[in-house]
Amino acid sequence: MNMSSETLRALYGTWRIARGDANGLTFFDFSLNGFWRSFLAAIIVFPAFAFLRWHDLLDAPEDFPVGRYMTVEVVAYVIKWLAFPVLMYQVMPILGRTERYIGFITVYNWSSVLQMAVYLVALLLGVLFPMLGPGGFVMVAVIAMLVYGVYIARLTLSVPIPTASAIVMADFLLSMVITSIGIRLALGQLF
Repeated sequence: MNMSSETLRALYGTWRIARGDANGLTFFDFSLNGFWRSFLAAIIVFPAFAFLRWHDLLDAPEDFPVGRYMTVEVVAYVIKWLAFPVLMYQVMPILGRTERYIGFITVYNWSSVLQMAVYLVALLLGVLFPMLGPGGFVMVAVIAMLVYGVYIARLTLSVPIPTASAIVMADFLLSMVITSIGIRLALGQLF
């Protein structure tokens, strides 16, 4: 199967899973090569990520270190994509789910494309319908995507909901820590 077909199948699978259809898993390549190719999702998501970081700078003061900020954000983006799979590689033996690691990360990676799309739609809705207040739609989207992540973890790892929730919260907190360190580095305020 060529890369574009695999990508379309995986994205369709993420959509099916988001609709609660466990058969969405049949659209993923759970081989070792499929695992590595799932990191293509990082490249697909990157333009939206870069746009959002650029958008953050619209209200920045003139003396803001834009170049350093963007460089640190890109490095932090790469670290985020690598840190969670590395963490889960260490956690899977503890959970007794080592054999499910590749499938979990493969689906989790591809799901980030759908998650970014939902996030962008939430931002757009927030602009069009500001009555929920700043970030209202985004908050709803973040909660929905956390629930989606829990469903993916439960489905692919065959773990109870509390365990799946802990895994997703670990990813969320890891991402927040990396983002926080990145922002402080960009502003030259780490120490």
